[in-house]
Amino acid sequence: MKRILFFIFITLFLVSPSSVSADEGWVINKFDSNINIEKSGEVVVSEKIDVDFNTLSKHGIYRDIPYVYEKDGNKTYTEIQVQNILQNGRKAKYKVSLIDGYTRIKIGDADKTISGTNTYEINYIARGVLRGFPDHDELYWNVTGNNWPVGINSASSTVNLSVDGIIKTICYQGYSGSLGECASKIENNRHAYFESDGPLLEAKGMTVAVSYKKGLIPILKVEKPKTFWEKFIDRPSLYTLAFLFFFGIGTVFHLWNKNGRDYWFGSGVFGMKDDLGSAKPIGAHETTVVEFTPPENLRPAEIGVLIDEKADTLDVVSTIIDLATRGYLTITEIDKKWLFGKTDYSLKKLNKPDEELLSYEKLLLNKLFLGGSTVIISSLKNTFYDDLKKVKQALYEDVVSKNPFQTNPEKTREKYIGGAILMIFSSVFAIGWAISSEIVFFVDLCIGVLFSGLVLLIFSRFMPRRTAYGREMYRKVKGYRLFIDKAETHRQKFFEKKNLFNEVLPYAIVFGLTGKFAAAMKDMGLKAPQTGWYSGTHPFVMTNFESSMSSFSNSLSSAIASTPSSSGCFSGGGSSGGGFGGGGGGSW
Repeated sequence: MKRILFFIFITLFLVSPSSVSADEGWVINKFDSNINIEKSGEVVVSEKIDVDFNTLSKHGIYRDIPYVYEKDGNKTYTEIQVQNILQNGRKAKYKVSLIDGYTRIKIGDADKTISGTNTYEINYIARGVLRGFPDHDELYWNVTGNNWPVGINSASSTVNLSVDGIIKTICYQGYSGSLGECASKIENNRHAYFESDGPLLEAKGMTVAVSYKKGLIPILKVEKPKTFWEKFIDRPSLYTLAFLFFFGIGTVFHLWNKNGRDYWFGSGVFGMKDDLGSAKPIGAHETTVVEFTPPENLRPAEIGVLIDEKADTLDVVSTIIDLATRGYLTITEIDKKWLFGKTDYSLKKLNKPDEELLSYEKLLLNKLFLGGSTVIISSLKNTFYDDLKKVKQALYEDVVSKNPFQTNPEKTREKYIGGAILMIFSSVFAIGWAISSEIVFFVDLCIGVLFSGLVLLIFSRFMPRRTAYGREMYRKVKGYRLFIDKAETHRQKFFEKKNLFNEVLPYAIVFGLTGKFAAAMKDMGLKAPQTGWYSGTHPFVMTNFESSMSSFSNSLSSAIASTPSSSGCFSGGGSSGGGFGGGGGGSW
């Protein structure tokens, strides 16, 4: 008998109100809702939820309130607008999102955990929740919701009508669809009070209904809410995107116009290295006059930088050929070892003093022949790329020292490329956050930044700025290119100077005119002297020589710029749970 009494005692203890949440480990002590039906037709709700997390570590709670209701195949939509959230009397962090027909209000700080008792106050406006009937209007409202994973020890609600007119009230509690009633009373024709009959176990809730005189309050209708993507492709969003796109293009153009457009003198004055001049007018025409010699005795690589504002591998290749034509090294073809093999080349350094060489030329010679006086081109593959960077840097320094650019063009490009990459990556991450938060305007803004970053990345190559002196040199370089391009028109110059072929060849390589130049020499019947700096495997023929130079340039460019490969991984009857409101919540 004692054992039976003990078993009954334990059973009663386990189902006591204080243990309605034994499985979850936390409980809602009290759920109180104050509901005001405004003259505007809006319903202002203030929910006060007392929670005891006991010793659990939690971030907070979330509250789910339906915004779409379906009956007999017809859907009714409502709108929930959160006003403010308090936790223990202070403003709380929260996030609002739409999830599967519910408005979810997630309260708490992801970087902070809490335990024990906490009081949450959720204030929001509900629209579209009043219903009209032939003889009355009513509010039918699920106060607590039936989807809580824990019990509610007590629940209460007050409904306040903004004008006199309450006719009748009723309260239901229990599982969804239950007809069990709870306490309700009309305190006066504006106020009604409701209270649950004991605790509400998990998945049980309390629903109230208040009918009032017809026509006192407008019945608001809410359209189906647009999804995020519907908002994104809506006209305001598209207008915003269009504006941001044009704004981005305009901003980048302004940057180029202010910081990247070349200076010029306009008067044609040349040689004033310290005078920046004025900005070159957009669309201004420059007359190109034939030049028979490189301006300022610039070497081929320097002209290469002046033309495209970059130190290219081709510029370094032209320097090697230039050094060969000037007697500092020789180039020898090494015949193919088999039919489908590639021709290799040997470079040999000659004993000629290098006092007259520029710094980047000296550096190039030293790096090429670091292991001896002879080097095979194929041996430079995967080993010379670091030295190539140093030679290019020295070339930039040499060109900038002569003042054709306001600053190092490579540094200028890197500055704008860095800014563009920062804009692109930061906007990509921000777009992900904005989409998850469903903030359409912020998504538009981030896409605008992303687009601007891409435009800036493209335009970064145009941002280096020539000084007026540099612009004049550039104009003269175009004149020298015209001379080489139209060699047959100026054939007399080639007949007047015996070694002009060798002098022009490195510049023709930089201009990409090697083939055309060689063809012009042949058409003129001009035979280049037998070069002592180049030894081929076949007798010298002008067109064959052009082919050899192209082959040499391609082989050398491929070898010195190659890097080691790497790998990686990568209105029927009422019941509990009926009406508007409802939902539930949980903890996180």
